[in-house]
Amino acid sequence: MLAWTGLRHRYPGGAEIAYADCTLPAPCHLLLRGASGSGKSTLLALLAGLLRVQQGQLNVAGTNLAGMSPRALDAWRGETLGVVPQRLHLSEALTVAENLALPALAAGQGADPARAAELLAALDIAELAHRRPHQLSVGQAQRVAIARALMRRPRLLLADEPSANLDDEHTLHMLALLLDAAESQGCTLVIASHDARVVEALSTRDEVAEIVLRGRPSAGPMSSRPTGLSGSRTSFSSDEGSA
Repeated sequence: MLAWTGLRHRYPGGAEIAYADCTLPAPCHLLLRGASGSGKSTLLALLAGLLRVQQGQLNVAGTNLAGMSPRALDAWRGETLGVVPQRLHLSEALTVAENLALPALAAGQGADPARAAELLAALDIAELAHRRPHQLSVGQAQRVAIARALMRRPRLLLADEPSANLDDEHTLHMLALLLDAAESQGCTLVIASHDARVVEALSTRDEVAEIVLRGRPSAGPMSSRPTGLSGSRTSFSSDEGSA
């Protein structure tokens, strides 16, 4: 489902980030963890095709993103990707059902009310379809954001710091929702977080592999160091450094 080799990225004037080679087969999920500035958001942006692959190979859901044109990447994102952002970005001017229609409308496609109703029912919020975001609780808004991310049946679901600004109870609830939704919809989930609560909650989930981004200086490419395979938790380590 996800694989990269020799993957590196450098921002103008910044240090080069070198990622450990990784292969993640379906139906595994992935936790990217590390301190702020360690490269989690950069890797998410690379996986989403929002940053161009500068060096190395990156394969997501059977597509090699290296060398793709911007137009091809846009089409690929629409067909493959769902995103649950840190801030949910629900439009206050629209109802829940109308918010769910936005991904299709943005892609130039028609709304799919049957799909919206299916997801709202699956997430136990069917009765909220005609409410507006200000009428939702935090937990209800989270479910709406997950439903919106799943509207176009993505093969990859990305969640960037999903526990940001959440208390302990809502953090555990959000993680359970993400995992349940990904598994029921048959897509791979990638979570980026530096929250110890997230790491602890996912530490016993055998279906969730882990990459630790340490942000230490290094002289060359990093290599993966798996600690478990085939039914046990798998962990990789990757550092940030200058080549």
